[in-house]
Amino acid sequence: NNIAYNAAVAVAENPNGQLYNPLFLYSGPGLGKTHLMHSIARYILENHPEYSVMYTTSENFMNNVVDAIRTNRKTQDTAATSNLRKNYRNVDVLLIDDIQFIIGKDSTQIEFFNTFEALYQSGKQLVISSDKPPSQMEHLDMRYRSRFTSGMTIDIQPPDYETKMAILKKRAELERLDIDPEVMQYVATNINSNIRELEGAL
Repeated sequence: NNIAYNAAVAVAENPNGQLYNPLFLYSGPGLGKTHLMHSIARYILENHPEYSVMYTTSENFMNNVVDAIRTNRKTQDTAATSNLRKNYRNVDVLLIDDIQFIIGKDSTQIEFFNTFEALYQSGKQLVISSDKPPSQMEHLDMRYRSRFTSGMTIDIQPPDYETKMAILKKRAELERLDIDPEVMQYVATNINSNIRELEGAL
């Protein structure tokens, strides 16, 4: 997970699309993908105000595409789609969370990949997260698997015992909880899925 952290820091400090582009993070739920993406976006906004940054979820992107198609049909023109493209393609950094939800949804998938290609060819930074690596996305076209893995692909793993203990101690401190160290050790030893469940158990 230090690799994921260091790659996120490198992209945040150098958001010019020349390092780890795209940065592709994958893991099961509750292991920090969204946290890292928000941190990248926030760091860039605070330290590189000259860069325009957009964070979105694939669900939000899909809703925007559906709304644009619906509006186009009502108005019988393509203005809504043009506005959608302008919105997503005129940024310096695009971060899109949970990309797996648009795979297989034809119109949304085509729109995203055209957006991806436009940004990539313009040297803009892309950060993508998913619950699986591109190689395991069954309905993903081979050329986009290749594009997704052309930068840096990182698997975020569940935390080790020491990290879990550090998280539990920090959470207990923030919540002003006085918890027996043996209880914390028990929780850290027996919760092995993700950080949300670890904090829930605490």
